[in-house]
Amino acid sequence: MPKIVELQVYYHNTDDEQTHVVKQVPTSQDTPAIKLQVAKIVTAIRDRAEYYYMVVKVRKDNGDYGYRTIIPKTLL
Repeated sequence: MPKIVELQVYYHNTDDEQTHVVKQVPTSQDTPAIKLQVAKIVTAIRDRAEYYYMVVKVRKDNGDYGYRTIIPKTLL
C-alpha cells in the first residue's frame, strides 16, 4: 500500500490571479484524519480562492514517488 508523504492544495487566488500551493505532511495515514487536515487547509483558503484542487504525494512500494489527485478542481 502506498504511503502518503505530503498533502498539496493548489488554489487560484482571486486577488493576484496566481496559483498558490499549500504543502503539509499528513499527521496520520488514516482516511478520517487526512480528510480533517484537508478540510482545515481548505477552510483557511476558502475566502481568497476562486478554485482549488488537491494532490497527494505518495511513496510506492518500490520506493518511487507518485502523485494522485484526491479532490477534483472544485468551485468554492
